[in-house]
Amino acid sequence: MTRFLKRMAADRQGAAAVEFALIFPMLFVLNIGAAEALQVYQVQRNVAHMAAVMADITAQSRTVTDADLQDILSASLSIIHPFPRTSLQQRVTSLSANSTGTVSQDWTAKKDYSGSAPASVPSGYLGANESVIVTDVVYDYKPTFGLFLPETIRFTRHAYSRPRLTQKVEKVAS
Repeated sequence: MTRFLKRMAADRQGAAAVEFALIFPMLFVLNIGAAEALQVYQVQRNVAHMAAVMADITAQSRTVTDADLQDILSASLSIIHPFPRTSLQQRVTSLSANSTGTVSQDWTAKKDYSGSAPASVPSGYLGANESVIVTDVVYDYKPTFGLFLPETIRFTRHAYSRPRLTQKVEKVAS
């Protein structure tokens, strides 16, 4: 019997399978964690890119109509792909400062935007008689696996772009 036990203790067949069985759960968890982290990074980059593109496209116009603004909001939806659009909120706003530097809202357009706070710019951003296009994008991301991250992560991004062709992008009736 002791000879049998000594022979079994010296036998190395199957050692790799045992090591793999011990290490596999850790590798699996690390792989899932890396995949979740990569998706979160992609979502935040897409949301930031969407805000910047919406502001840039709007700032390239001399005038916009309601239809133009809805086209900008709708076209920018493709940027969030491949993630679902169901929890995406967008707003484009024109702000301008008068000769005394008081900032006011000229116009705004929204798509599924539920925020109640008005669009704003950082203090001192606009000088007298200047204007800016402000975009706000809010996206509630639900992780695919949800092993390490909260159930929902809210990304909020703002972008500012000064009008390129005029002092202010005017909204005209369509």
